Amino acid sequence: MQPNSWRTKAYELDRYRWSLLRERFGRFGAAIRFLRDGLGDALFGGLARFRLAKDGGGSVGCDFLLLQSAPKVIPLQRKKLLKERLRSRGSSLEETALLEPRQILAERRLRRPPESVPLRYYGYAAYAEWLVSHYMPSILLNDRNGSLYSPFLRLSLNARRLLLVHLAHATTVERSRRLGMSDYDYYFLFGQSSLDALSGRQLRFGSAKVVLAGSHMIDQSYAVPPAQVDNRVLLVLGVGPDKEKEAGYQRSYELIRDWAVAHPYYQVLVKAHPRSKVVFWQDASAQAKNIQVLPATCGLAEAMSRAGIVINIMSNAVIEAALARRPIIYVNQGPDRDIFDQERFFGRRVDSLEELTDRVHQIYADHQRSLESASQFASFHLVHGVQGLERNIDYLCALLRREEIPHQVLEGTCR
Repeated sequence: MQPNSWRTKAYELDRYRWSLLRERFGRFGAAIRFLRDGLGDALFGGLARFRLAKDGGGSVGCDFLLLQSAPKVIPLQRKKLLKERLRSRGSSLEETALLEPRQILAERRLRRPPESVPLRYYGYAAYAEWLVSHYMPSILLNDRNGSLYSPFLRLSLNARRLLLVHLAHATTVERSRRLGMSDYDYYFLFGQSSLDALSGRQLRFGSAKVVLAGSHMIDQSYAVPPAQVDNRVLLVLGVGPDKEKEAGYQRSYELIRDWAVAHPYYQVLVKAHPRSKVVFWQDASAQAKNIQVLPATCGLAEAMSRAGIVINIMSNAVIEAALARRPIIYVNQGPDRDIFDQERFFGRRVDSLEELTDRVHQIYADHQRSLESASQFASFHLVHGVQGLERNIDYLCALLRREEIPHQVLEGTCR
């Protein structure tokens, strides 16, 4: 580890955060926001100095620590298969989540960093040091995109010859500024489209060994028979609760609902986003008997197996739909860019009732071509297909044995 590497990392983070603000704001606007964020971080850091853990305590010790983005994510059990499979291989695994500063302070989950850190980063560094010293994982599996804790987690882990692995929970093709953080020992991506998108970003922080590992959420359950040409069931992939509030996505929902009402001889199933309250579709299902909201207990693979056509707006689940060889219709009445390149594979976006009717008829008229388009789309975004979970497990277990795995190096652009 370099001399004063923690302080150096803090200064690099300052430059990165300033550059992120300058992408959106002029100098004055960026300066105001930079100062505001710095004051908040300094308050957290100042309080953290007085709330350090009172005693050394013991460490849990484990092969893997799964660090989720927030406590509310854990009950969703998105990584249930990954946890079960790692444990079945004989590995010990602990799970926790990043906490809000108020709870971190209240519970004294803080330890003094091994090197001096500017006050504005002291809280981040002290919490990272507590997590590592408390759990002592051989490999920490990180879930939170854009986390300011991850650079300090990496420093703390590497000082003990331990590893930080970031598991992408979706493709990295969206424009979210949080994806500019890439300061990990290993970064497991879904496929080549994700690497291309990351490599093309003008602003990235840190370096990582990128592994094209496929999706750790996909296993053999997606190896279902292709959709049949006489299947008259359409599956709608819901968007996240934040997007559901936007006018463009609401119009897209209304378009699909109106089409379902006008075509009662088709059954329309809705697979909601895990965090959605599904208010719109619950109301729609009360108006039209052929609209059904699938229960939360219905897995994505099961939902795919029932569908003849999948309607997607802007959900990563479209990749699983393509992997399951379901014809796909891209519907969108909003202004957002097609981050998945759906138009390249499935034709231009549908934004009217007439176009949606025509597209459904086209799929049934040339069904084989629709299945081939789905397969090509899946290959573009996802390596290893239904072997994604097993390949992720193989790579993680190899790292646990300190073996090298296939990777490419992704360097940051902000130093």
